[in-house]
Amino acid sequence: MGIKAKDIMTRNVITVRGELKVNDLIDIFIDNGISCAPVVDKKGKLIGIVTKTDIIGHFMDLDLDLTVKMGLKDLMDSSPDLEKLSIASETQLDVSNIMSPNPVSARESWTVVKLAETMLDNQIHRLVITKGKKLTGIVSTIDLISHIAGRKNND
Repeated sequence: MGIKAKDIMTRNVITVRGELKVNDLIDIFIDNGISCAPVVDKKGKLIGIVTKTDIIGHFMDLDLDLTVKMGLKDLMDSSPDLEKLSIASETQLDVSNIMSPNPVSARESWTVVKLAETMLDNQIHRLVITKGKKLTGIVSTIDLISHIAGRKNND
């Protein structure tokens, strides 16, 4: 039968709401060392996904010089220097303005091969795992690589 999404997915997923401000989202990403978050409504229904690429794209749209914005540099780093962190440009946009609605999702029963094929076909780095519209986990390329390498990725 093979390894399924439920065997390798991260179950304790940090989610955000669409009305969250983008600057607060940046803090959540940095504080938790994550690069994406599923977006859910008041009832916990999956409505989108937001990534650090979405954030960077937003600030690029503002025509900022990204090379001098320490906060954005730190967002891209895996271990940001929080002492130097400051977002030079405040934004009042909500997450719902920059998220990708209707993210590609998968089921817990999908094999790792099907997960990898879906990621490749859609040119994405992660799949949200759902039961109906309810989020149950997330599988990233790191989860797949950890499985191939025989390592257990932490929740």
